[in-house]
Amino acid sequence: MSGVLVLAAHPDDAEMAVGGTIADLVDHGVEVTVAFATVSEADPLRRPQRVAAAQRAADILGHRLRWLADGRHDQVEDMPEYELVRHVDALVGELAPDAVVTHWEGDSHGDHVRLARAVTSSSRRWPQTALLQFGPNEIRTVRYHQFVPNVYVPVVQHLPRKIKALQQYSYEGQGFRPLDVDAVEQAARARGLAVGVSAAEGLLLNRRRVASAVSILS
Repeated sequence: MSGVLVLAAHPDDAEMAVGGTIADLVDHGVEVTVAFATVSEADPLRRPQRVAAAQRAADILGHRLRWLADGRHDQVEDMPEYELVRHVDALVGELAPDAVVTHWEGDSHGDHVRLARAVTSSSRRWPQTALLQFGPNEIRTVRYHQFVPNVYVPVVQHLPRKIKALQQYSYEGQGFRPLDVDAVEQAARARGLAVGVSAAEGLLLNRRRVASAVSILS
C-alpha cells in the first residue's frame, strides 16, 4: 500500500478515531494524508490555535495535513453537499490513494454524516480505491454501539502517540468540549478484547478490490 487518505469533519476526529492506525501505517512506510473539512473553532480568534494544534498532532503521528476549501469553514453544513463532493473528488484525484478512510453514515454528529455521504458519493469516481469508515467518537450515544467494525487494527504500542496527539487540542481558551482522553484509551482497549489484543481500533470495510479470492485470506 502506497498511500492512505483520511477525511474527517473536524480537527481531532481522525486522531481520536484512528490515531493509532495512522501511526501504524506511517511506521510501516505508508504515506498518510489527513484532510479536515473544517477548522471548527467557536472563537474566530482561536482558529489559528486549532490549526496549529492539528499540525502538532500531525507531526506526532507522522501524517501530512490538508484542509478542504483551504480551511475557510467552521461547520461542514456551511458547504453545499455538491461542493463538498467536488472537494473530495479533487483531493482523491490529486493524491490517488490506495485507500480512503472517513466517517460512518450512521454517526450521531450531523457534520460527520454529511462528510460520509459526500465521500460515498465521490467514491463512484474511484472504484479501484478501498473505502473504509470509522465509527462515532462519542461513546455516550446509542450510535457508538450500533457501529460494528469488521476490521481491527492492534494499536497498543501506538496509544501513547495517539494520546499525545489528542492532547495538542487542549489549549487555553479552546472553544469546544474538553477531550475525554481516558475514555478514548478505554474504548481502544475494549475494541481490543474483540480480537484478543490489548488495544485496537475498529473500521468498517465497505469496498476493496482484490487480485483474486485467495488474497482475501492473506
